[in-house]
Amino acid sequence: MIRTLLVLLILGGVVYLLMETVLSREGSAVISWGGWSVEMRTATLALLVFAIAMLFHVFVTLLHQLLGLRRRLQRLQQARLTSRANRNLSLGLMQMAEGDWGRAEKQLAEHADYSETPFLNYLAAARAAHKVQAPERRDEMLSRALASDPRSRLAVGVSQAEMLLDDGLLEQAQHTLASLRELSPRNTHVLKLLARTLYRQENWEGLLELMPDLLKHGLLASSERMQALQGAALRGLFSKYARHQDPAMMQQLWRKVPTAIREQPEAMVVYASALHAAGADAECARFIDTVHAGQWVAGLAALYGRIRHPKLDAAIVQAEQWLVRQPDNPVNLLLLGRLHREQRLWGVARSYYETSLNQAPDAEGYLELAEMLENMGEPENAALCYRVGLRYGILKKGERLILAPSQRTRRLLAGG
Repeated sequence: MIRTLLVLLILGGVVYLLMETVLSREGSAVISWGGWSVEMRTATLALLVFAIAMLFHVFVTLLHQLLGLRRRLQRLQQARLTSRANRNLSLGLMQMAEGDWGRAEKQLAEHADYSETPFLNYLAAARAAHKVQAPERRDEMLSRALASDPRSRLAVGVSQAEMLLDDGLLEQAQHTLASLRELSPRNTHVLKLLARTLYRQENWEGLLELMPDLLKHGLLASSERMQALQGAALRGLFSKYARHQDPAMMQQLWRKVPTAIREQPEAMVVYASALHAAGADAECARFIDTVHAGQWVAGLAALYGRIRHPKLDAAIVQAEQWLVRQPDNPVNLLLLGRLHREQRLWGVARSYYETSLNQAPDAEGYLELAEMLENMGEPENAALCYRVGLRYGILKKGERLILAPSQRTRRLLAGG
């Protein structure tokens, strides 16, 4: 503002000095054109030239303003529509939060082309259309969102895949996510969505191929949901070939499982249980022996007592070695009880069962002991096991199991 005033003052001073110079000196000027001539004072001519120049400047300015009026009106109209579109975006998002999907879609789509962020208007309108089950309008909004900003291909694709998953269109969702994975291989959300899609398709082989990338990006350890998905994938994969009685294929698939997953106890139990279900108890026993040479896994030890051992004596020796390393472990005690029951060493089996169940109640263990006691001719002890096991199965509250001495033990005590 001060600079403008200074400029005006300087210009005014210059004009004043010029006028003083011209008016203080007399003289005349003659303008002739053909046979026509005009004579006037020099000062008058200067003033006339100045006036003409000013009029020309005013004329040019007015002409410029008139020519730019339409452009300014267009800018005003654009600004008004932009303001309305932005207001519609805010209202539409608020209505979406309230669950008023129909009104939200209308608000978001109206004047969206004039919005500062048309992509957001159209993408939100697509989600609103999806909520009211209008797939044609949803797809149209997605197309407009992509057209408004070609860089939005990933965001539009992710939204489309999520909505296809909601509709149960799994094949289309998988195709979309596969394309997005090529576009952005490191996008973890795309990987999660693809894993969920393959899981719902029960495409266990596809999930197995995806697991290295899931591990690489830390997704399998980042959430309980992804861990559950991993377990379901392994169970589904190996159960499939267990039903087909194809242990060779299971062994081949196990070698393809990433090492980080093969080292997880839950994965080991899934694989060993599938071998058992396929009737490959010898392979299952060898696998458990190999694992327990380096670490002890409770689930594998429990399974070891359920499989059929071609060499039962060797299996008992192996289990006793594990018991030496962990003498008070109830899982090992129950395992030895089952193996000795299989060997028909009832008294030894009963002792292991009783000791194990008093340390860690187990509904299946109570049942097995009760049935064995019936076979041993001890109905009172069997009935006690049934009662304790039933209460534990219902109340989940363990109680001490005290069995009466067997008839043989009583005779030995009496004879002693």
